[in-house]
Amino acid sequence: MEVDGATIGDALVSIFLKCPQARGYVLDEQGVLRKHVCIFLDGERLANDVALAAPLRKTSEIYVMQALSGG
Repeated sequence: MEVDGATIGDALVSIFLKCPQARGYVLDEQGVLRKHVCIFLDGERLANDVALAAPLRKTSEIYVMQALSGG
């Protein structure tokens, strides 16, 4: 999905407007990135505490992945 935004957080807001049910999978009730969600920006994994504030370039690619567990 292509969206605009100065930061990953801004881009996610745009995505959540188009797909509101995705918000609960990515962010918790306080708007913080969920513990088991990883964000990659241009191929680099970002630390959860700084991911939403990471600045974007016009050509940036963001991947949001949810960790899976099990046996």
